[in-house]
Amino acid sequence: MQIEVPPSRFADLDGPVHYVEWDGPPGRTLVLVHGLGGSLLSWLAVAPGLARHGRVLAMDLPGFGRTERDARRSRIRDLRGTVSRFIDEVAGGGPVVLVGNSMGGAISMLEAAVEPAAVEALVLSNSVFPWKRGSSLPAPIVMVGFALYELPRVGEWASRQRVNRLEAERAVELGLRIIAADPSTIPDELVRLHVEQLVRHQQNPDAGPAFLEAARSLLTLGRRRDVVRWIVESVKAPVLVVHGREDRLVPLGFAMGALEQRPDWDMRLIPKAGHIPQMETPDRWLAAVEPWLEGLGAG
Repeated sequence: MQIEVPPSRFADLDGPVHYVEWDGPPGRTLVLVHGLGGSLLSWLAVAPGLARHGRVLAMDLPGFGRTERDARRSRIRDLRGTVSRFIDEVAGGGPVVLVGNSMGGAISMLEAAVEPAAVEALVLSNSVFPWKRGSSLPAPIVMVGFALYELPRVGEWASRQRVNRLEAERAVELGLRIIAADPSTIPDELVRLHVEQLVRHQQNPDAGPAFLEAARSLLTLGRRRDVVRWIVESVKAPVLVVHGREDRLVPLGFAMGALEQRPDWDMRLIPKAGHIPQMETPDRWLAAVEPWLEGLGAG
């Protein structure tokens, strides 16, 4: 698969926000929101396919990718605010189809709950979901990592280690082993782009703190079960849940728990895929999403 990166663009949303764009047929705009520690690179393999259904915009949230924090915060509510402004000022005011992976799914759900008029539909790709009692737990290495991030001073150390402990190539390789079911399926060019990005982050002293603030905010939100339940219940837009069956970060049971709360949501399960199916198996991911988008248009 050939991976192409459109020209970089920047919007001033209380500081520069990096994004790229794919042209598509008029009438619909899709905004792609990456996960914790990710960037718009997460979407390069599937964005051209999504552009068959409308204009596609992929952004780097403040503190991630090529978007510097510039004194902005990286808490979930702040990142949601940036997405809201991006919809207003770059996407033309909406409503848009929000496509979110992992933390980006949580941000997208929050935006749909707080500003329903801005969101036409949601595609949640291995989104963060509320913990499901009785479900299998995330992998031990994931549990230990997030436990460390919560500890004062230890979390700061752990976030620095995550960025700087290893050479970029080795760090990306190990990271993909954790989040992907089979990292060998990810295009080499996409892996190379992630290595280049990590090299830039290793030279940026704000990369670790941005990640840590977002991680702690996500954990804090997850403990507020009443707020999480309100968010899920308040989404009025149509929702498609796409989930890699072998996800070690967000077990399938968590997604099934959300569907028990919202049986009106649709689901597509992708076997032999992990936490980033849009990178691991882009063809199957698009095969799950595109017919749903077509049906959305017909509806």
